[in-house]
Amino acid sequence: MKLTKTVAAVLIVVAGLNLWGCCGSSKEVIVPQSQTTTTTLGQELQDLEEAYKKGAITKDEYEAAKKKILEQRTKEK
Repeated sequence: MKLTKTVAAVLIVVAGLNLWGCCGSSKEVIVPQSQTTTTTLGQELQDLEEAYKKGAITKDEYEAAKKKILEQRTKEK
């Protein structure tokens, strides 16, 4: 009888710990990372020019994208 109570108590404690572990008060909060620029201005312009030379974008698309990149980068400073 004493063994049964001990086993029951251990099972209750283990079940409680499992529930506390998955639903306990320490919740993980996911914070989105801010978007940062990892390429240099020169690298972006080179990549854009390469896309234009390979025919991936038109001259108009190249000029518009180049203008946009330069405007964005000058605003960041």
